[in-house]
Amino acid sequence: MRNVSQRTAVITLVAVIVAGIASVAWAAWSVTGTATGTAKAGSVTALQAKAAPQSDLYPGAKATIVVSVTNPNDFAVEVQSFTSGAAVQVDAEHLADGCTASSVVVIDQNALAQRVDAGDTEQFTVPDAVVMKKNAPEACQGASFEITLALAGVTLPD
Repeated sequence: MRNVSQRTAVITLVAVIVAGIASVAWAAWSVTGTATGTAKAGSVTALQAKAAPQSDLYPGAKATIVVSVTNPNDFAVEVQSFTSGAAVQVDAEHLADGCTASSVVVIDQNALAQRVDAGDTEQFTVPDAVVMKKNAPEACQGASFEITLALAGVTLPD
């Protein structure tokens, strides 16, 4: 049998220790596994909005509206726009006299950037947002118009 020198024994021992550390390090980085989880997405409730002209309308005139937006959701939203797909209602008396909702037109708005916090109601004004048509019937004199808007917006971080 061959005698192993002290130097060879130390080199062999160091090599074994380094190999052991390397294999432990490799094992630490190569750990794998799988898991599954579930999460339930919340639902979104539509914003509620109403608007009314803030000045008298007459044939051909534009008016500023005050918009009231209620956010029933658990998160803040930014109202970015509304469209002319809005519904206009005429008060009952003037409707009966012949004033039609089509006498008032909502002008699309695309740059509103109005924040409405979770569970809150906010009001903001929009200049020149409605116009009474030039051919509106005389029955519209003194009428009140309520405007329901079709809003678009995005959620905001808390």
